[in-house]
Amino acid sequence: MKALRRNSYIVSKALRTFVAAAVLTAAAAQLAHTVDSMIVGHVVGHHAVSAINLVLPLVEVLNCMAFLICFGANAVCAQAIGRHDMDKAARTFTSTVITVMTLGVAVAVGISLFSREIVEMMSDEPELNDMAYDYIHTYAMGAWLQMLSYGLSLFVATDGRPRMVTLAVVAGALVNVAVDFVTIKVMGMGVDGAALGSLSMFAVNIVILLVYLRRPESSYRLKWPGRSIVSIFMENVREGAPVTVSNSFMAVTIMLINDIVLRYLGCDGLFIWSVCLQMLLLSYVFIDGVIESMFAIGGVLVGERDLRGLEILVKQALIIIAVLVTLVIFVMYVPGVVGQFFGVAPGCALSVELDRVLRIFALMLIPFAVTQILLSTYQILGHDKASVVTAVAQTAMLVVGVWSVARVHGVELWWGFVLACVLVLLFQVGFTTLHSRLIKAHISPLTMIPRDTGGPTFDRSVCYDTEDVNATLADIDAFLRDSGVAAAAAFKINLCCEELMTNIANYAQGRVTQRTFDVHIQINAEGIFVTLKDAGRPFDPVSVGKAADATDSGHLGLKLVTGVVPDITYKYMYGQNTVFICQKL
Repeated sequence: MKALRRNSYIVSKALRTFVAAAVLTAAAAQLAHTVDSMIVGHVVGHHAVSAINLVLPLVEVLNCMAFLICFGANAVCAQAIGRHDMDKAARTFTSTVITVMTLGVAVAVGISLFSREIVEMMSDEPELNDMAYDYIHTYAMGAWLQMLSYGLSLFVATDGRPRMVTLAVVAGALVNVAVDFVTIKVMGMGVDGAALGSLSMFAVNIVILLVYLRRPESSYRLKWPGRSIVSIFMENVREGAPVTVSNSFMAVTIMLINDIVLRYLGCDGLFIWSVCLQMLLLSYVFIDGVIESMFAIGGVLVGERDLRGLEILVKQALIIIAVLVTLVIFVMYVPGVVGQFFGVAPGCALSVELDRVLRIFALMLIPFAVTQILLSTYQILGHDKASVVTAVAQTAMLVVGVWSVARVHGVELWWGFVLACVLVLLFQVGFTTLHSRLIKAHISPLTMIPRDTGGPTFDRSVCYDTEDVNATLADIDAFLRDSGVAAAAAFKINLCCEELMTNIANYAQGRVTQRTFDVHIQINAEGIFVTLKDAGRPFDPVSVGKAADATDSGHLGLKLVTGVVPDITYKYMYGQNTVFICQKL
């Protein structure tokens, strides 16, 4: 046997495919916001950058609302797609769109009416408040656009089309830059122009994503949820609550740190913190890209009952995020480069201090990113308490750490960020280890992934050659017999696996020795569930088999498979062919 154990090739390839698109998507979106700050910094002045930063917590509140509804709905839909429950996916999608539109419009009206009072609660600096008010008053008009754009992006990406989301966001970012240039540089609208640029980006995103959602290959259809709209909303909230708590506390954290920095270091200190925050958000381009990939792929793996695949996914995600965030750290250590982007003249006192602070701030990024990846793993698995505890600990410790160091030595308060992130990561290690021992459950410490799949499981990566396929088929037959599967059901599964696996080995691209395709079989009280995944060229054996007739000798095997097991489906997702078979017991 060449591949006795499931390897990481298929899951890693899916993750890399998704992360590449998700990072480009997040990078384009973040670049659009960063360009706002850069153009404003050069044209209006660095106080305008600080003013936009003042109201960033309010923008985060809008993100929190979108997270609460859409992130949870995305996780529910991912698992529904993994179980091939398309009815639930349709009802969840429709209910989420209705909720987002209703809540988004209500929030937009509320912020517009009370924007002056909201700004005055955040700052008592008149020089900053007027610009902050102008920005948020204009931005509030399109609050619903931001929320809907975020939700549709998640749905389309989870449906295996992250590149479509990238296309939408890149197009939106280009429009944003163009609108920024016209409104800020040409028309002299200042921070109002920056807000209009962001809103134009969301509008373009929505239009492009709606084009895909109308296509036949989309997994989502509009289906009125009826009375279940309340239960769907509650399920979405339950799934999205940990992310919402994290982002809600982050919004409060930014506001509190703004106050601490202003109190101890004044306006120049707030500008430095604004630049550091932009670097954190740049890191979040990568973090968010990996997290979105994990939720989409991980949700499907959980729906497929594939815990080994989830374990591989988390390990690969941690490696990828460490590499990507290191790139951001490298940029922060290059003298003067970051400051020039925000209009700071190289060599001046502000530039020298900014460089010093950036090098300190960079030390927090790796532990911060690792905590975020582990937090996402807990959410995917439904460990709600661990998710909420980690989210609260991370955001609370940031404020406590900065405040504590500021009281001792105000100018060195930046070390509080590093201290907080290291302590939270150590807390995660201790908390998850203690939790796994106290409940005496078979779960892995730190990741909290269960080691018990809930029934007999066959997990194998198979090489693209006849010898390995035949050996694996023999092992599948033995596995079904040892698991007590009835002869009739075992015959059907063996027949389907033989035809489909032989077809993959003979015709799929990727016959290089180190490349493999995956076979996952799980047996429980509901039935036998088989998932076959290969990274070859797109090919739908189910449609071909159903369309074949008696004279089509080349596809008679596939026709036989679709006749023997009616519950068989195919989907091309994340650059991979996935065939799912369900045989009821």
